[in-house]
Amino acid sequence: MAGIRLSRHDAGVILISQRDLRYKRRLYFEEPKKVVGHIVRGINPHINTEEFIRPVFNYYNRFGSTKYVNGNTSKEVFATVKSHVNYVVMDSDWEAVAAKTLDEIPEVISYVKNQFLGFTIPYVNEGRERQYYPDFIARIASKKSETPLNLIIEVTGMNREKAGKKWYVENRWLPAVNTVRERYGYGRWHFIEIANDIRDIRSQLLDKIAEINL
Repeated sequence: MAGIRLSRHDAGVILISQRDLRYKRRLYFEEPKKVVGHIVRGINPHINTEEFIRPVFNYYNRFGSTKYVNGNTSKEVFATVKSHVNYVVMDSDWEAVAAKTLDEIPEVISYVKNQFLGFTIPYVNEGRERQYYPDFIARIASKKSETPLNLIIEVTGMNREKAGKKWYVENRWLPAVNTVRERYGYGRWHFIEIANDIRDIRSQLLDKIAEINL
């Protein structure tokens, strides 16, 4: 892969091991904030692990709860069985299918839709801090421990900035919260994005549950 270094001299940008001058044009005309974002995510990718990443807690409220979830909606709702919140607000038909499936899977102990819950994952896009709202959180029975596993489920798609959101979930948020899980006594966190046909959600969830229980 060609390297790029910046020069303080009149030569400007010098391409290393690359003769194609289009690389210079790309550097000049590509949105600078996007370029910076890619560079930041590319720095030291080998240390995006629990050994190196630590969480930064909310000083006043370290851990959230479904206990205080309350809200009003004019949308259709789905009455739940395993959710700590009695109804799932159906922002889409996909979410109704997801809720019904989570109710039916034996390994799912409980779940909640991220509605009125305020569960967010921070990420950076184009130099600005933003918040990503996943669709569901499920507690999964563990085969190795009495402590349930936690599974973040994205159903409706991340829409804009998908790659950035997913990268921060997998390379920042998950390693951070899993670093201190033993200290605070909660199960390991995992993430799944339901891809392709939503009608196949049961198979995808069962495959993920089997994977995290290895």
